[in-house]
Amino acid sequence: MSLESRQVIVVGAGPSGLLSAREASRRGAEVLVLEEHSEVGIPCHCAGLLSLNGLERLKIPIDHSYVQNMVRGAIFYSPSGLSLRVEKDRPVACVVDRVLFDKFLASQAERAGAEIRLNCKVYDISVDELGAHVCSKQGRFVAETLIDAEGVSSRLVKAAGLEPLKSAYLLPALQFDLGGVSVDPEYVEVHLGRRVAPGFFAWLIPLSSDSARVGLGCREANPRILLNRFIQRRFKGEEYEVLAVRSGTIVTSGPIRRTFADRLLIVGDAAGQVKPTTGGGVILGGICGMAAGRVAAEAVRLGRFNSEFLASYERIWKSMLDREFKYMLWARRILNALSDKMIDRLFEFIKREDLCRVISELGDMDFQSGVISELIHHGRIFRMLMHLLGLGKPRING
Repeated sequence: MSLESRQVIVVGAGPSGLLSAREASRRGAEVLVLEEHSEVGIPCHCAGLLSLNGLERLKIPIDHSYVQNMVRGAIFYSPSGLSLRVEKDRPVACVVDRVLFDKFLASQAERAGAEIRLNCKVYDISVDELGAHVCSKQGRFVAETLIDAEGVSSRLVKAAGLEPLKSAYLLPALQFDLGGVSVDPEYVEVHLGRRVAPGFFAWLIPLSSDSARVGLGCREANPRILLNRFIQRRFKGEEYEVLAVRSGTIVTSGPIRRTFADRLLIVGDAAGQVKPTTGGGVILGGICGMAAGRVAAEAVRLGRFNSEFLASYERIWKSMLDREFKYMLWARRILNALSDKMIDRLFEFIKREDLCRVISELGDMDFQSGVISELIHHGRIFRMLMHLLGLGKPRING
């Protein structure tokens, strides 16, 4: 079996991997992307709600065919049906067709000079003084630097001897695209409660005024049973049509302990670079992927592939996102510990104190530490909740 060599090999053609490839290629590195499936973007596991600010950070335009809808706010529902509306006076996010979106990112990477190889599933890696060796059913490859963007499977993370994602923080999720429903096209819905979705929440993302992407993630429950029950209640009396069904895994653990090794960088879902509050990973994972691509290209330029040099990747993404992950992990811990009755009391307090205005002004879909910090320091109910749950404020270093 022949051996192919490249300066940088990226395993996985999801957003984080493709952005890594784009950035490394733009800086002159010879990049090969290995994708296990026969088509970029398929299968799709994502809800596809992306912030406009996040897309700008990733240098991705929003005026392409993958944008399905624009939204300007969200309505949160408590277990008893109380509602909170958070909104801006202009769109803050777009709903994308993830298949078309990923294909666009692939075209960006290819225009920058990267090669994408499909039907090339990687099943093992090893590292020695000669390079990072990649084994697949389609052939053997060697790279000066390897970027692992394989997703939640953690095969390559384990093969490298690094600590993988913890299974206890991986939640099954299911979502349907529905037609023939009546929804407000400008607002996402988030439904909380242990009877709705224990350990997470249910979502409704409008695709238009008569279609929506509806799903949920859950812990220790059957997502299909819960989702069918939620849809029947939410669209009671409406004759809807199921247009598409997608399943996936939601990562709520935060980043893995170490995201680099000799000749290896870990990005995206594989690295746990996913918002623990919402399970969204495209923007933050993409930011980390771009950093990995830049560091990989610099490693090639300098001929420095050991972990001492590649540790700069982790320092870069932590300087931007470590505070965010710590606050979001703390918020997820609180949400998971609250009973339905306590969530209702929290909603009542937010309404009484007019905190929706504060959340609307300070809220950022991706960089959530600011609004979480503001809420932590506001009002007696939070002190009461901390006392009841035996929790303190998050420890943030730096």
